[in-house]
Amino acid sequence: MRSTLLQLSILIAVLVTSIVIFSLGFTQRDHYGLLDLIKGRALTGDIANPHSSPLIPDTKTPPSPTLPIPQPSAPPKTTTARTNNNLLAQVNHLLAQLASSVVPSVVSIDTSTTVDQRRLVPNGPLGIFGYVQRHKRYRKPGLGSGFITSKEGYVITNHHVVAGVDEISITTHQGQTYQAEWIGSDAIVDIAILKIIDPENKTFPALKFGDSNQTRVGEMVLAVGNPFGLSETVTKGIISAKQRQLSDATNQYLQTDTVINPGNSGGPLINVHGEVIGVNVALFTGQQNVKVWQGVGLAIPANDVQEVFEAIVHKKPLIRGYLGVDLAQVTPYIARQVGMTRSQGGLVTRVEPNSPAATAGLRPGDVLLSINGKVSASASDLINTIRSKDAQTQLTLEILRDAKIVKLTATISAKPDNTSITMRGDTSATGQSLTAELGIKVRNLLPKERAAYGLAQQTSAVLITQVDPAKPAAKRLRKNDLILSINRNTVRNVDELYQLLGSLPDKQQSVMTLAREGTLFYAVLNPGK
Repeated sequence: MRSTLLQLSILIAVLVTSIVIFSLGFTQRDHYGLLDLIKGRALTGDIANPHSSPLIPDTKTPPSPTLPIPQPSAPPKTTTARTNNNLLAQVNHLLAQLASSVVPSVVSIDTSTTVDQRRLVPNGPLGIFGYVQRHKRYRKPGLGSGFITSKEGYVITNHHVVAGVDEISITTHQGQTYQAEWIGSDAIVDIAILKIIDPENKTFPALKFGDSNQTRVGEMVLAVGNPFGLSETVTKGIISAKQRQLSDATNQYLQTDTVINPGNSGGPLINVHGEVIGVNVALFTGQQNVKVWQGVGLAIPANDVQEVFEAIVHKKPLIRGYLGVDLAQVTPYIARQVGMTRSQGGLVTRVEPNSPAATAGLRPGDVLLSINGKVSASASDLINTIRSKDAQTQLTLEILRDAKIVKLTATISAKPDNTSITMRGDTSATGQSLTAELGIKVRNLLPKERAAYGLAQQTSAVLITQVDPAKPAAKRLRKNDLILSINRNTVRNVDELYQLLGSLPDKQQSVMTLAREGTLFYAVLNPGK
């Protein structure tokens, strides 16, 4: 018991001694400790506020700078916000002004086509006396967009908008409707030239062409047209890409993210200067395994359009050289792989069979460096050089093959028409026999195939399962293409396809609308030629 009390006493003594020593260490400071509490010292304001200034400044340590007392913050300045708002208002005003200056030159194109629908009906009960052919005629309307390109009333639109139609009428921005005559078309580029028939010879507001070669990726553009019959619809976007496929056998397109819908075909793509830099032609709907819209539109470059216009209206020669090659840009990686010290020229990725390139001996994997001694920095420059040459022009090609420089000689030819398909126009021919004449086999889509293509169950489409390489369809159609419509009549199943093919007008162009890997394209059918 005594030892326990002794230990407790020693512990209390040590604790008290420690407190005293700790408190004495702060005697030179204004500190309120345990001894102050025991002595009954009052808690003063200076001690209570450790951040208050000492009564006697410490001469050894310079006094801390006095912090300003926070004041209520003043309202923020609005100069920057107002400036930004003014800039946005100016941009908004200029865009509206640009659209209003373009819209008066954009027209709505209405077409009418006579459809002679033929079908076999039973002769007698249950067809015991065979079948007889019955004809049913009706007028099929169509709709598209176009724009006036001269004060005399010349109008540019897509060829597929007016191909095979019987009547064409044009409605202007002012709401006046005129009959129009077809002046000419280039099915390869998909451009048609119309002329407004105006007895009064009025002057029409016209748009000017811009230089599509100078168009840069990222530039802002407007697409104007009449989608779904809604006149003067304007959408805004940018140029997303140029020359999606570097080939002298296919059309080049400008890619844009402006919204392009059915009825926009033939409408202009406008730059910020109010110039036409392209003609809207197609909508990309996504790869067949992608089930969402990709927001990609395609437009024919203005330079190609103007070339067709000058050839048809002013009878200028149309130069469109063809070698038969697909090229890819030579990247630094490709340059290293083939032994080049820098990137230049174009890598040959495909050679068209029986083409001038094939005859000259070009092969996939060659790097085309120069044409007639002129070294090209890019594949697009090479394509433009080929297209600028007249048919029968001889070219000296310098290529890199197996790390060696090789020279070849090639003769340019005219670009072939891979758009039009010639077929017989036998009025007694059935749809089945005409598909055989074209060289295709078709069937209805299965539900799982619709899912793979990203097509809704109600979307009209028929699948091409086979294309005979020796038949006319081989120049334009491929296996797994989807047939969507003929002369704007939807193709919901194989029976409807046969019926529409069997009722095509003789010696008159018709348009088949198809889709390939998400991209819409057109084939021009020429029955009876």
